[in-house]
Amino acid sequence: MVHVQGSCFLPTPSHSCYHRLHAPTNRHSLCLKPFKRARHLVLGSSMALPPELQALSGQVCKYVDCQGLGKSIQDQQRMLSKLSGSDWASLSKQMQQEAAAAVDGVVKVVEANPAAFLSVGAVLLLSVAAVASRRPSMTTPYPSGVYDKDTAAEYFRERPVLFFSRGAQIAMAALGFGVSVGLDLLMNKYEENEGKRADQATTILTELGPTFIKIGQSLSIRSDLLSPEYLRALTQLQDKVPEFSTETAIEIIKGELGRDVSSVYDNFDRPIAAASLGQVYRARLKDGREVAVKVQRPNILERIALDMHLIRESAPLLKKLGAPGDIEGLVDDWGFGFVNELDYRKEGENAEAFMESISKTPLAKVVIAPPVVWEFTSTRVLTTEWIVGERLEQSSASDVSSLCSIAMNSYLTMMLESGTMHCDPHPGNLLRTQDGKLCILDWGLVQTIDPDLRLKFIEHIAHLTSRDYDKVPADLVALGFVPAGKEKSVQEEESVKVVAGVYTRLMAGGGAANIDVNAVFSELQDLTEKYGNLFQIPPYFAYIARAFGVLEGIGLSNNPKYAIISECLPYISQRLLTDTNPRTAGALNTFIFGADKDKEDRLLDVERVEWLLDGYSSYQTAAGGGSLVSAAKPITTVVEEAAEQLSSLLLTEDDSPVQAIVLEQLARILNAGVRGTWTAIRNSSGKMRNGRTLLGMLVDPLGIFRGTGIFTSDEDDRRVMEATQRLLEVVQRQSVRESMGSLRPQELRAVAAIVVRKLWDKRAKLLLTSNKLASTALRQSLQRLERRR
Repeated sequence: MVHVQGSCFLPTPSHSCYHRLHAPTNRHSLCLKPFKRARHLVLGSSMALPPELQALSGQVCKYVDCQGLGKSIQDQQRMLSKLSGSDWASLSKQMQQEAAAAVDGVVKVVEANPAAFLSVGAVLLLSVAAVASRRPSMTTPYPSGVYDKDTAAEYFRERPVLFFSRGAQIAMAALGFGVSVGLDLLMNKYEENEGKRADQATTILTELGPTFIKIGQSLSIRSDLLSPEYLRALTQLQDKVPEFSTETAIEIIKGELGRDVSSVYDNFDRPIAAASLGQVYRARLKDGREVAVKVQRPNILERIALDMHLIRESAPLLKKLGAPGDIEGLVDDWGFGFVNELDYRKEGENAEAFMESISKTPLAKVVIAPPVVWEFTSTRVLTTEWIVGERLEQSSASDVSSLCSIAMNSYLTMMLESGTMHCDPHPGNLLRTQDGKLCILDWGLVQTIDPDLRLKFIEHIAHLTSRDYDKVPADLVALGFVPAGKEKSVQEEESVKVVAGVYTRLMAGGGAANIDVNAVFSELQDLTEKYGNLFQIPPYFAYIARAFGVLEGIGLSNNPKYAIISECLPYISQRLLTDTNPRTAGALNTFIFGADKDKEDRLLDVERVEWLLDGYSSYQTAAGGGSLVSAAKPITTVVEEAAEQLSSLLLTEDDSPVQAIVLEQLARILNAGVRGTWTAIRNSSGKMRNGRTLLGMLVDPLGIFRGTGIFTSDEDDRRVMEATQRLLEVVQRQSVRESMGSLRPQELRAVAAIVVRKLWDKRAKLLLTSNKLASTALRQSLQRLERRR
């Protein structure tokens, strides 16, 4: 029988183990002298243990305090100096000697009576429990209200039973599941039992709590990684997590808002959804507004803090097992977001900040977040207006593909523009509203991204979407994906080849299912053997990877050939064409000129220009409300919007990157066209006896410009005119896509009138831009003359 006294579990004299160990025998006697100095560490003077085992418990307890639970030497020195006043070095050595004596005593007991093994184990557990039974000095793992690894470590150092029991719970759950799957494989019953194992995995994650439910939610939409059975089971974690009682929720609301639920809400009955951190009720305010009320689970902070601390303490082991990257940093980033997510006031502020930032973008009319009712919102209670809609991945509406694009553009806008990114886009948090908009729910988990990092990502994504894979390794170095000292190795030709191969397959669509994982692993293994571990996951990327991994999963559920890199093109195209930042301008030049971007006579890559125009058009379509809304617009409206967008890009008073490129290339086309036309007319005028053309003699009788090439078409001009022809074909295809190729005469006249009116309205800017074009053309002619002197 076991009694509970405080938090110590004490065997009583009626326990058979007690009698075996209490039996008087010289063989079992232990050296008590070193143990008596530690007895004061064991609380409770009425413990039903023989004196030698009380001493043994105290010694183990003291040794655990001295050597275990991750205390730093400095902290231990302060603590132990208070207990004994001894010098740390000598005390540490003394404690080790005493602990060794304690272990010798345990060995003798077990050797003399093997059946006593369980009793000795109970004593060891008692020792740890004794440490835990002391009065803790901390009441919360995060006294400041934000994630703090040091205060959490101190908090759980005072609660070793919590620490070890939780670790054992997680380890046993993982081991049990692993054994079950292993047996299925050995007995060739894996497919037969797959559904059962999927349900088992879901149950385990649910029982392990919020941290593991979050992991399951992220995996629940990865159709490229998991089988249908696992997807089916894990999907339950999105909104079918076990509820806590409504009575508890009512008490929490009363404590948070300071008033009875009935005085605030009507129809507050049962929760409509339960999630990892809280559950949601649909209710009605006294003024008639329908609202969603989210109530936080009770006592959740300690569980999350414990899981974060456990994973952090396991980092050395995980690294030995081959886990890449800064695991402690990843946990710290994850923990910071997790703890912030528990303050519902911050969640409301995040939602409002998103609406303010998105209102300044073309997506303002197609993306929303639920308005917050601040009067009835607190740390643990959030009230927002009710949004009528259906989950994005469950919607059968024909515009779901467009909404998936809107979701991607929205997240890229958050990540690369506003710098505050929603990091929890599981399917339950993305709704299609009745009027065809995208509603993003649950703003508790967000990440702030540094401006310099945003620009690095823009450059990187521009390289990916333009298929400049040879530049990707340098991007990975800049973004922190390459460990220190490996910068040169990752840019070696064979490393670039492997990276390019992976991204090429990702561009083809289908997610991870389209990649030969074994082949990629083999290639990476070869690189590792030659250069060491070349890649790591930087701490800041954990939430970004999770968010876009979820978005890719939603996209794949709607389209098996979904390619997340390609889906970045619309936003990147819009950003490259509209952003005036010098680094973004550099990325634009790289995108459309490729390796020739720094050459004086560079010529745009027509294929890349078409990608850019396609992406920009897709972005504008999404921003306009999707293909269905765009199709319903009159052609004159479409043309007017397009003319406004084009004029805002090109007819600017201040120099812009896109205007500079367009004027540069247009000047080259004009110069090449003039030279080509002049050459054709001159050659058709007939030749004189001296070999010169008649027109040439009339214009330049002395032959001053004959050898300069300033009026003579050459191979470069031919390349320019060929590119111009291909570019016109691209424009024609774009016109057909926008339904411009099948306009009736009346519509053509209306379109022409719109264009003329736009040009007239912007005539001052048009004149300024024309002057810039003339200046650019003249400068190019002078440079050509200088090169041929």
